[in-house]
Amino acid sequence: MSMEDNKNPLLDDEEKPLTKEQERAKKAADRKAARAKKKEEKKKNGTGLWASFKAFITRGNVVDMAIGVTVAGAFTAIVTAFTKGIISPIVALITGGVSLVDLKVVVREAVEEVVDEGGNVIVAAKPEVAFLWGALLQAIIDFLIIAAVLFLLLRVFTYVSNQSKRIREELERRARKDELEAAEAKAAEEAAQAKAEAEAKAALAAQEAAAVAAAAKEKEERAKREEDLLREIRDLLKNR
Repeated sequence: MSMEDNKNPLLDDEEKPLTKEQERAKKAADRKAARAKKKEEKKKNGTGLWASFKAFITRGNVVDMAIGVTVAGAFTAIVTAFTKGIISPIVALITGGVSLVDLKVVVREAVEEVVDEGGNVIVAAKPEVAFLWGALLQAIIDFLIIAAVLFLLLRVFTYVSNQSKRIREELERRARKDELEAAEAKAAEEAAQAKAEAEAKAALAAQEAAAVAAAAKEKEERAKREEDLLREIRDLLKNR
Protein backbone atom coordinates (compact mmCIF):
# COMPACT_ATOMS: atom_id res chain seq x y z
CA MET A 1 0.00 0.00 0.00
CA SER A 2 1.37 3.42 -0.93
CA MET A 3 1.66 6.49 1.32
CA GLU A 4 -1.17 8.21 -0.49
CA ASP A 5 -3.48 5.34 0.36
CA ASN A 6 -2.55 5.61 4.09
CA LYS A 7 -3.74 9.26 4.42
CA ASN A 8 -6.52 9.85 6.93
CA PRO A 9 -9.66 11.08 5.19
CA LEU A 10 -10.58 13.15 8.29
CA LEU A 11 -7.33 15.10 8.00
CA ASP A 12 -8.01 15.66 4.32
CA ASP A 13 -11.40 17.18 5.20
CA GLU A 14 -9.85 19.53 7.78
CA GLU A 15 -7.15 20.71 5.38
CA LYS A 16 -9.66 21.64 2.74
CA PRO A 17 -10.11 25.45 2.40
CA LEU A 18 -13.46 26.95 3.35
CA THR A 19 -15.78 28.02 0.63
CA LYS A 20 -16.92 31.64 0.32
CA GLU A 21 -20.30 30.83 1.81
CA GLN A 22 -18.67 29.11 4.78
CA GLU A 23 -16.33 32.08 5.30
CA ARG A 24 -19.25 34.53 5.24
CA ALA A 25 -21.20 32.38 7.68
CA LYS A 26 -18.20 32.17 10.00
CA LYS A 27 -17.62 35.96 9.91
CA ALA A 28 -21.31 36.60 10.57
CA ALA A 29 -21.22 34.23 13.57
CA ASP A 30 -18.10 35.96 14.92
CA ARG A 31 -19.71 39.41 14.59
CA LYS A 32 -22.86 38.18 16.30
CA ALA A 33 -20.83 36.71 19.17
CA ALA A 34 -18.82 39.97 19.54
CA ARG A 35 -22.03 42.06 19.64
CA ALA A 36 -23.53 39.74 22.24
CA LYS A 37 -20.37 39.95 24.37
CA LYS A 38 -20.27 43.75 24.12
CA LYS A 39 -23.95 43.97 25.02
CA GLU A 40 -23.39 41.75 28.03
CA GLU A 41 -20.45 43.90 29.18
CA LYS A 42 -22.51 47.08 28.83
CA LYS A 43 -25.34 45.50 30.78
CA LYS A 44 -22.92 44.42 33.50
CA ASN A 45 -20.95 47.67 33.83
CA GLY A 46 -23.72 50.14 33.12
CA THR A 47 -23.77 52.77 30.39
CA GLY A 48 -24.99 56.27 29.89
CA LEU A 49 -24.45 59.60 31.61
CA TRP A 50 -25.73 58.48 35.02
CA ALA A 51 -23.47 55.41 35.13
CA SER A 52 -20.43 57.49 34.16
CA PHE A 53 -21.29 60.16 36.73
CA LYS A 54 -21.83 57.51 39.41
CA ALA A 55 -18.47 55.91 38.63
CA PHE A 56 -16.82 59.34 38.78
CA ILE A 57 -18.26 60.46 42.12
CA THR A 58 -17.64 57.10 43.82
CA ARG A 59 -13.92 57.21 43.19
CA GLY A 60 -11.85 57.65 46.32
CA ASN A 61 -9.64 60.43 45.00
CA VAL A 62 -12.63 62.53 43.91
CA VAL A 63 -14.23 62.25 47.35
CA ASP A 64 -10.93 63.14 49.00
CA MET A 65 -10.53 66.11 46.69
CA ALA A 66 -14.04 67.34 47.50
CA ILE A 67 -13.34 67.06 51.23
CA GLY A 68 -10.04 68.90 50.79
CA VAL A 69 -11.70 71.73 48.85
CA THR A 70 -14.42 72.08 51.49
CA VAL A 71 -11.95 72.13 54.36
CA ALA A 72 -9.70 74.57 52.49
CA GLY A 73 -12.63 76.94 51.90
CA ALA A 74 -13.59 76.84 55.58
CA PHE A 75 -10.01 77.36 56.64
CA THR A 76 -9.61 80.30 54.24
CA ALA A 77 -12.67 81.91 55.81
CA ILE A 78 -11.10 81.44 59.25
CA VAL A 79 -7.83 83.03 58.12
CA THR A 80 -9.64 85.96 56.50
CA ALA A 81 -11.65 86.55 59.69
CA PHE A 82 -8.45 86.38 61.73
CA THR A 83 -6.77 88.95 59.49
CA LYS A 84 -9.72 91.32 59.54
CA GLY A 85 -10.54 90.85 63.22
CA ILE A 86 -7.03 90.75 64.74
CA ILE A 87 -4.40 92.11 62.38
CA SER A 88 -6.42 94.91 60.76
CA PRO A 89 -7.34 96.56 64.10
CA ILE A 90 -3.67 96.48 65.15
CA VAL A 91 -2.69 98.13 61.88
CA ALA A 92 -5.50 100.66 62.37
CA LEU A 93 -4.12 101.59 65.79
CA ILE A 94 -0.67 102.09 64.31
CA THR A 95 -1.83 104.08 61.26
CA GLY A 96 -4.37 106.20 63.09
CA GLY A 97 -7.60 104.37 62.28
CA VAL A 98 -6.86 103.40 58.69
CA SER A 99 -7.81 99.83 57.86
CA LEU A 100 -5.26 97.53 56.32
CA VAL A 101 -7.32 97.15 53.17
CA ASP A 102 -7.60 100.94 52.82
CA LEU A 103 -3.83 101.51 52.78
CA LYS A 104 -2.83 102.77 49.35
CA VAL A 105 -0.58 105.11 47.41
CA VAL A 106 -2.64 107.61 45.45
CA VAL A 107 -1.18 108.42 42.05
CA ARG A 108 -4.03 110.68 40.99
CA GLU A 109 -6.78 112.07 43.14
CA ALA A 110 -10.34 111.51 42.13
CA VAL A 111 -11.97 114.44 40.36
CA GLU A 112 -15.63 115.08 40.89
CA GLU A 113 -17.84 116.18 38.09
CA VAL A 114 -18.52 119.94 37.97
CA VAL A 115 -21.80 121.09 36.36
CA ASP A 116 -22.89 124.68 35.78
CA GLU A 117 -26.40 126.04 36.37
CA GLY A 118 -27.47 125.04 32.91
CA GLY A 119 -26.48 121.43 33.45
CA ASN A 120 -23.45 121.61 31.27
CA VAL A 121 -20.43 119.57 32.41
CA ILE A 122 -17.55 121.88 33.09
CA VAL A 123 -15.13 119.34 34.56
CA ALA A 124 -15.56 115.65 33.79
CA ALA A 125 -15.36 113.18 36.68
CA LYS A 126 -12.19 111.13 36.87
CA PRO A 127 -11.72 108.07 39.06
CA GLU A 128 -8.95 107.80 41.57
CA VAL A 129 -5.78 106.04 40.51
CA ALA A 130 -3.94 104.38 43.39
CA PHE A 131 -1.78 101.41 44.25
CA LEU A 132 -3.79 99.32 46.73
CA TRP A 133 -0.83 97.86 48.54
CA GLY A 134 -2.88 97.33 51.69
CA ALA A 135 -5.11 94.77 49.98
CA LEU A 136 -2.01 93.11 48.53
CA LEU A 137 -0.42 93.04 51.99
CA GLN A 138 -3.54 91.46 53.47
CA ALA A 139 -3.56 88.81 50.74
CA ILE A 140 0.13 88.11 51.43
CA ILE A 141 -0.57 87.82 55.16
CA ASP A 142 -3.45 85.42 54.46
CA PHE A 143 -1.20 83.37 52.20
CA LEU A 144 1.61 83.26 54.75
CA ILE A 145 -0.76 82.18 57.52
CA ILE A 146 -2.27 79.45 55.36
CA ALA A 147 1.18 78.32 54.20
CA ALA A 148 2.48 78.25 57.78
CA VAL A 149 -0.49 76.23 59.02
CA LEU A 150 -0.24 73.80 56.11
CA PHE A 151 3.49 73.48 56.72
CA LEU A 152 2.91 72.68 60.40
CA LEU A 153 0.15 70.22 59.54
CA LEU A 154 2.42 68.58 56.98
CA ARG A 155 5.22 68.35 59.53
CA VAL A 156 2.88 66.81 62.08
CA PHE A 157 1.49 64.39 59.51
CA THR A 158 5.00 63.43 58.37
CA TYR A 159 6.14 62.96 61.97
CA VAL A 160 3.12 60.81 62.83
CA SER A 161 3.53 58.83 59.61
CA ASN A 162 7.23 58.24 60.30
CA GLN A 163 6.52 57.29 63.90
CA SER A 164 3.80 54.85 62.87
CA LYS A 165 6.09 53.42 60.20
CA ARG A 166 8.91 53.07 62.74
CA ILE A 167 6.60 51.41 65.26
CA ARG A 168 5.26 49.08 62.58
CA GLU A 169 8.79 48.16 61.50
CA GLU A 170 9.80 47.64 65.13
CA LEU A 171 6.82 45.37 65.71
CA GLU A 172 7.59 43.45 62.53
CA ARG A 173 11.25 43.15 63.61
CA ARG A 174 10.23 41.88 67.02
CA ALA A 175 7.79 39.44 65.46
CA ARG A 176 10.51 38.12 63.14
CA LYS A 177 12.91 37.91 66.10
CA ASP A 178 10.33 35.99 68.15
CA GLU A 179 9.66 33.67 65.23
CA LEU A 180 13.41 33.10 64.78
CA GLU A 181 13.89 32.44 68.49
CA ALA A 182 10.92 30.08 68.50
CA ALA A 183 12.32 28.27 65.46
CA GLU A 184 15.77 28.05 67.08
CA ALA A 185 14.25 26.78 70.34
CA LYS A 186 12.22 24.19 68.45
CA ALA A 187 15.29 23.13 66.46
CA ALA A 188 17.34 22.87 69.70
CA GLU A 189 14.57 20.84 71.33
CA GLU A 190 14.35 18.55 68.32
CA ALA A 191 18.16 18.20 68.29
CA ALA A 192 18.20 17.39 72.03
CA GLN A 193 15.41 14.87 71.56
CA ALA A 194 17.22 13.29 68.62
CA LYS A 195 20.43 13.17 70.67
CA ALA A 196 18.61 11.54 73.58
CA GLU A 197 17.04 9.00 71.24
CA ALA A 198 20.44 8.31 69.67
CA GLU A 199 22.02 7.87 73.10
CA ALA A 200 19.19 5.58 74.17
CA LYS A 201 19.60 3.53 71.00
CA ALA A 202 23.38 3.40 71.53
CA ALA A 203 22.93 2.28 75.14
CA LEU A 204 20.44 -0.38 74.07
CA ALA A 205 22.80 -1.54 71.35
CA ALA A 206 25.66 -1.66 73.90
CA GLN A 207 23.53 -3.68 76.27
CA GLU A 208 22.57 -6.08 73.51
CA ALA A 209 26.22 -6.35 72.44
CA ALA A 210 27.27 -6.97 76.06
CA ALA A 211 24.57 -9.60 76.43
CA VAL A 212 25.67 -11.29 73.21
CA ALA A 213 29.32 -11.16 74.31
CA ALA A 214 28.41 -12.57 77.74
CA ALA A 215 26.37 -15.35 76.16
CA ALA A 216 29.23 -16.17 73.78
CA LYS A 217 31.72 -16.17 76.65
CA GLU A 218 29.47 -18.40 78.77
CA LYS A 219 29.03 -20.75 75.85
CA GLU A 220 32.76 -20.87 75.33
CA GLU A 221 33.37 -21.55 79.03
CA ARG A 222 30.72 -24.28 79.02
CA ALA A 223 32.28 -25.86 75.97
CA LYS A 224 35.69 -25.70 77.67
CA ARG A 225 34.35 -27.31 80.84
CA GLU A 226 32.68 -30.06 78.84
CA GLU A 227 35.94 -30.64 76.97
CA ASP A 228 37.87 -30.78 80.25
CA LEU A 229 35.31 -33.22 81.67
CA LEU A 230 35.54 -35.46 78.63
CA ARG A 231 39.32 -35.38 78.85
CA GLU A 232 39.19 -36.45 82.53
CA ILE A 233 36.77 -39.26 81.71
CA ARG A 234 39.01 -40.43 78.89
CA ASP A 235 42.04 -40.37 81.19
CA LEU A 236 40.20 -42.39 83.84
CA LEU A 237 39.19 -44.98 81.30
CA LYS A 238 42.79 -45.26 80.12
CA ASN A 239 44.12 -45.79 83.65
CA ARG A 240 41.78 -48.72 84.22
